[in-house]
Amino acid sequence: MDVIFAPDSDIQTLLKDRIANTTQSIDLTTANLGPGELTNALTEATARGVEVRIVVDYQSARQKTPLVSLLKEEGLQIKAIKGKAGGQMNNNFAIFDNKLLATGSYSWTNRATKHSHEDVVLIDDNSVIDSYRREFERMFGTEDLLAWAAYEKVPKPKERIKAAKGQIPSPKDIPFPKSAHGDREFIDVTIDELEALFGPPSTLSEKEKDAAWEQQYDGKYVQWNSVIAAKGLSHLDLHTLRLSSGFGREPEMAVTFRSKYYELLQALRVGDVIAYTARLQKRNNFGTLFKLDNAGIIGILTKKAPRR
Repeated sequence: MDVIFAPDSDIQTLLKDRIANTTQSIDLTTANLGPGELTNALTEATARGVEVRIVVDYQSARQKTPLVSLLKEEGLQIKAIKGKAGGQMNNNFAIFDNKLLATGSYSWTNRATKHSHEDVVLIDDNSVIDSYRREFERMFGTEDLLAWAAYEKVPKPKERIKAAKGQIPSPKDIPFPKSAHGDREFIDVTIDELEALFGPPSTLSEKEKDAAWEQQYDGKYVQWNSVIAAKGLSHLDLHTLRLSSGFGREPEMAVTFRSKYYELLQALRVGDVIAYTARLQKRNNFGTLFKLDNAGIIGILTKKAPRR
């Protein structure tokens, strides 16, 4: 038996390795299934012939119905269930090839990887695995409530932020609504300033960069205006945009938005400019300088760059 704790240990990488080494079946229960690296790993496992079955909490699935529907199209078997009397399905465990059990508080989301205090226990005792397998079969055999889930559409922002054609103004020039800040801790820094400190122009060592990031930037919120350079990190990543601070530039950061913005994200196109808030989560992610999460859209700029 092994016990792993986050955020001190990288549970996500450990689970990805377990998924990659699975050859026959993965049975998973999770209270919160979101788009990200683990979801992509499960899809890849299905593509190579592994049977993947998932039991997810109904309310979580209801908020992410498009994601679950896409995963079903990829061949994953998913059931959404409730607890009794309005309760929840809060189990978080996975059985790999009926030989290894991973159980604990860890939820299968990108957010749990970096910031949350979580645990996973790895067990290869057959009697324990049999108990969990029986419980999984019981839950997987109950009625799937996902068909009754009505996705809640989120209206587009009423106010639009205007800018000169081909230009992206600074948030300093167009103040954000006070309601966008709430009680979160914001930091006044631009993308170019962060690139100078952590990107190729920087003279800092990697150790110095890590220390500066942890002490001053990690977990802080920013308010930026950016252009959409690409959508998603994969075809299943429905809540992430790859953004740049100027037209014609390569993607500089990946930004994951809260699930309630799904409808609006699908309507946006490459080249659109958005005003948003987001939390700095980590550096050097999927070919971009930064990754941000828990993002919210404040407005959409009405002017775009000249067509080339």
